[in-house]
Amino acid sequence: MPIPPILDVFVVWHPDDAIGAERFAELHEHFHSPAFSGLAGGAVEVYARSDPWEDGAAPRPLGIATPLGEGLPTAQFNAIVPIIDTNLLRAAAEPGNPWNTYLREIAALNQRAGVGVYPVVANGLQWDTSIVSHILGGIQTLPAHVNTDAGLFGRELAQAIAQQIQQEASLPARLTVFVSHTKHRSSEEASRSGPAMFERVRDHIQQSHLSAFFDAQDIQPGGDWERTLEDAAGSSALLMIRTDVYAARDWTQREVHAAKHSGMPVVCMYALTAGEERGSFLMDHVPSVVCDLADPDPGVAVALNRLVDETLKNTLWQAQTSYLSEDGFDWLPAQSPEPTTLAPWLASHQETQPDDKHLWVIHPDPPLGHAEREVLLQLCAVAGYDVNVDILTPRTFAARGGALKT
Repeated sequence: MPIPPILDVFVVWHPDDAIGAERFAELHEHFHSPAFSGLAGGAVEVYARSDPWEDGAAPRPLGIATPLGEGLPTAQFNAIVPIIDTNLLRAAAEPGNPWNTYLREIAALNQRAGVGVYPVVANGLQWDTSIVSHILGGIQTLPAHVNTDAGLFGRELAQAIAQQIQQEASLPARLTVFVSHTKHRSSEEASRSGPAMFERVRDHIQQSHLSAFFDAQDIQPGGDWERTLEDAAGSSALLMIRTDVYAARDWTQREVHAAKHSGMPVVCMYALTAGEERGSFLMDHVPSVVCDLADPDPGVAVALNRLVDETLKNTLWQAQTSYLSEDGFDWLPAQSPEPTTLAPWLASHQETQPDDKHLWVIHPDPPLGHAEREVLLQLCAVAGYDVNVDILTPRTFAARGGALKT
């Protein structure tokens, strides 16, 4: 059975409101970025709903409550983004207008599992927005300033979608960022004026809808600080602030290891001043962002944007594993496998399934490089799996015809 699309995003706007086309283009680019391209089953798609289906009518139906046609399955999750501007308000204010009906149908969809409605109000809108608020049932809008920052728009929407999916799965809804940093500074860093990099990150998070974990302020007196740190790192999206001495510190290594071992999203923000004496193999194999120390704020914003995208990707991948598990895969990590994560999984798998002689692993695209695969296969051979190991991605699995071969 084919895997249904995982997430469809519908941007809805009145054709006479130019801002809608701008927001649609931004979201289309955002959700077609590399962060989401590796998912299975059609990944994420962004659709426009603006031009009338026929003269004098509202746009084409969304195809959520009722499929648009045979063989067109509804996505597992759907996000609807109405762009509220002058002409949409005018049309919606008329009870008999097709746009009034269309928006009421959107409001009704918001009650369905797997559907979220996230309105955006145009900057400087003079009309009374309570008209649409009443029609949509008082749904909370995204912050108005997303109209001036495409990256922030994508982050706010991705965070809202991820939180809703997790909430429906009875998981903690608020997205928490574990800020992994060291207060120790190299001599070059100490000679620079201005706040430490982790303080700049903290300021950005405090101005967002994200929650954050900082060890200094979040470990309570009398608590088991070692257990608290590792538990928090293993249950939060982790942002590495990789300054000069970061990679060599024991606790930053343990934090990254805890996050990877638990399958949590990790993003590295390179904020080096003089460089590192040595790196750490624990800290590679993750998305990275370069931060310009002369002007760090844009880099911090990009790093947080990418971390939220990685969180949504992880959330969507976990939702897809119920379909992929039916195909017989043994391990479905949300990140590409590496020695750091493969070794403990092999030990656990051998303990729980000692008679399993063929390993099937699938992870999001892109595929591993040849040299990377060889290292993992050598590790599997040491564990007793000499030849029967297949490490696939959705694309390489589809190239096989969507079936495991023994």
